[in-house]
Amino acid sequence: MEKLKRTGLSGAALKWTALVSMLLDHTGLAFVWYGLIVHTGAYHNAAVTGVYELLRCAGRPAFPLYCFLIAEGFCHTSSAPRYALRLFVFAILSEIPFDLAFNASWLELSYQNVFFTLLLGLLAVMAWQRCTEERSFLRYLLSLLCAAAAMAAAWALHTDYGALGVLLILVMYVLREREAERALAVTAVLGLMVLLGRSLWIELFGALALLPLHFYNGERGRQPKFLFYAFYPAHLLLLVLLRGLIWGF
Repeated sequence: MEKLKRTGLSGAALKWTALVSMLLDHTGLAFVWYGLIVHTGAYHNAAVTGVYELLRCAGRPAFPLYCFLIAEGFCHTSSAPRYALRLFVFAILSEIPFDLAFNASWLELSYQNVFFTLLLGLLAVMAWQRCTEERSFLRYLLSLLCAAAAMAAAWALHTDYGALGVLLILVMYVLREREAERALAVTAVLGLMVLLGRSLWIELFGALALLPLHFYNGERGRQPKFLFYAFYPAHLLLLVLLRGLIWGF
């Protein structure tokens, strides 16, 4: 008998949602802000700045969705080390496109792309799962220390979303089966990002990611194998090229 598909959103649908949200966000920052606003000096043009803010708000759910997908991917991967290696490879491949898009530089080591954050978050999840296989105080203490080390690495390397980004991935993993607690924890981490100066108030729009997560049906769905990895550096390069064709940088 053919297995009935559950209603709701598959993992593939969540990835497409995150991808579109990220594209809107980066179009707002790399193209509208660094191109249209900075180059033309349209800082006080209400229409232009309104479009910029709308795109950035629409882009806020992307990172929480990717955090959830990292945690979910770990739970279903056949090889966590290979999963981590893929993230590392694309972190390296994405650094120059990231720097060109947001720093107008070929290589800017003061701020690293989000793949490094996702990688450190995955490593934190791997360590947490390993350390908590046996329930004991020392094991839980060790898991907390590993999580703190991953967060410290993100802070030291100045990765996109930093230490709180790693924490958000860990929250998605630890509370993956407790939706109400996960929603509260995700909102709290996003609030910390605002309070600690990680971002402006628009970061709170990331809580909109909780809506598609509520409808997640636990199924993988049909996914092109490397599209969701390759799209990140590819769309950044495209935005850089479009910006260069129009404004010359």
